[in-house]
Amino acid sequence: MSMNPVLKLKVDELFLRWLSDADTQLDLKESLVRIAQGEHLSALTSTTRSTNSGNKNYRPVSPLVRSHSPTTPPCSPPPTKSPSPRSPRKRTSANIKTFQQQQQQQQQQQQQQQRPIKGTTKQKQPSRTQESINIPRFYFPYGKPVPQHEIDVMLQRVRDVFTEVAGNKGQVLKNQMDKLTKACGCPMFWKAPLFKAAGGDSVGHVTVNSFLPMWEKIVKTCHDDASRFLKMLAPADTDYLVAEDFYCLVQDIVDTHTGLQFLQDSPEFHSRYIHTVIARIFYTVNRSWSGRITLNELRRSNLLQTIQVLEDEDDINQITDFVSYEHFYVIYCKFWELDTDHDLFIDKKDLTKHNDHAVSSRMIDRIFSGAVTRGRHHGDRERMSYAEFVWFLMSEEDKRNPTSVEYWFRCMDIDGDGYLSMYELEYFYEEQLQKMENLGIETLPFEDCLCQMLDMVKPVHKDKITLTDLKNCEMTPIFFDTFFNLEKYLDHEQRDPFASARDHDYEGPEPSEWEKYAAEEYELLVAEEGANEPELDYPDDFEPDDEDDEMAAVDSAQKLTLKDPPHKDKTNINVLLNDKQGFDDTENDC
Repeated sequence: MSMNPVLKLKVDELFLRWLSDADTQLDLKESLVRIAQGEHLSALTSTTRSTNSGNKNYRPVSPLVRSHSPTTPPCSPPPTKSPSPRSPRKRTSANIKTFQQQQQQQQQQQQQQQRPIKGTTKQKQPSRTQESINIPRFYFPYGKPVPQHEIDVMLQRVRDVFTEVAGNKGQVLKNQMDKLTKACGCPMFWKAPLFKAAGGDSVGHVTVNSFLPMWEKIVKTCHDDASRFLKMLAPADTDYLVAEDFYCLVQDIVDTHTGLQFLQDSPEFHSRYIHTVIARIFYTVNRSWSGRITLNELRRSNLLQTIQVLEDEDDINQITDFVSYEHFYVIYCKFWELDTDHDLFIDKKDLTKHNDHAVSSRMIDRIFSGAVTRGRHHGDRERMSYAEFVWFLMSEEDKRNPTSVEYWFRCMDIDGDGYLSMYELEYFYEEQLQKMENLGIETLPFEDCLCQMLDMVKPVHKDKITLTDLKNCEMTPIFFDTFFNLEKYLDHEQRDPFASARDHDYEGPEPSEWEKYAAEEYELLVAEEGANEPELDYPDDFEPDDEDDEMAAVDSAQKLTLKDPPHKDKTNINVLLNDKQGFDDTENDC
């Protein structure tokens, strides 16, 4: 017959009280120890009874090991004789003495059991603390350390190069840094940063005493290319790179790369090319928009790989990342056309003329509001620098690039809450509607346009669009052009959706939208420059010699050096070069 549920609950409660009693737990612990030592239950019972026979207040509490104990704990023990089962019992001096004797006996028995038998060795088990200390290191913020002997071999190679190149003078000039850079195991175009880090710019040369301690300190603390590159370029006690830190690197590329030899005849354009390359580096690498490139950003980018490729590629235009001369020429010519006063700054009025007023005025206002610029002011006018124009042009022509998506999202997020609300979308679309009505184009109501955009983007929240939603969308260019670039919006509407799939005839990876745009514009600019040059009339019997043929082939390969950028008024560029407010005077502002 099953027990009554209420009674069963009471029995369980009493059992838990008995089991939680301190004497019960002590007695059970002692019994388990003796059972583990091999003693029989009867011997254990008699020993326990004899041990506690001298205690007048002793009461057997374990029904499992004592035959004369009651089957159940007393319901209400006398309060004067023993405490409540809820509180631990008080031990008498006899109990304490007995407990101490038992503890001494147990310790002696354990020591005897732990003594190894003669002829055998006992293996020491590692503790949990030792195991935790021996966990191998898995995080190396400056790269995984290399063996010391490899560092010693590298440093010895550096000493040998100084002995070979420097000779008795013990000095290595800047144009002799190639061998020294290779001895350090670095790409060739690290030579200028190495020269600067060793103090060569101040005295014009480096010695073994100035170079070796610097390089030894770097290789012992920085163990991968990214950390060493940052340590070389960054000032002391700085863990990030700013635009000025890259100047020596890009200047060395201009001075020594074979693909830029034709630019040596136009030193006035060196600074423009350098600032273009640096602006493109920050556009791609500085994902935090902080103006400071950190070590993690450097590792996640392809900047170091591009610098490595420069050593083996003679044609600078084949390297479309950062350093392409054709890309620089396109960007600078576009800026020159807008900068009518040639002070190397443009304002809202100038930027509105870009691509025949393609970008809406409301978007122009947002660009100059400080959302994506650093707020250049000239009197009462807001201005955009050349470096900021590089960001604008690349974002305008390639809206699939992650930086471009962030650029236009910042501009459209008027209230800065991290979401594009329906109100903000309607605000930009109103101007598009007005332009279409002025051109006599059939308009699409905002409600219908909004439904199309939400179906295209598929935002997580139906009433707002986040930056992540746009980055996950494959048709982000259509989304942006719909709200602030009417020309490209109409081009998307009229384009054959299957045309791009048919035109994929590239041997390698498909170029980006920016690379396609730069290639097309460069060809147009070359054709326009050629049309503006006067044709030379040669006699019918004139035949150029071999040297002239070679020079013509070089000119054809280079296509053009930077002459007067094509623009309507054809202002002489020497006016700009002789102006006191030229680019070199304002390069810090850029």
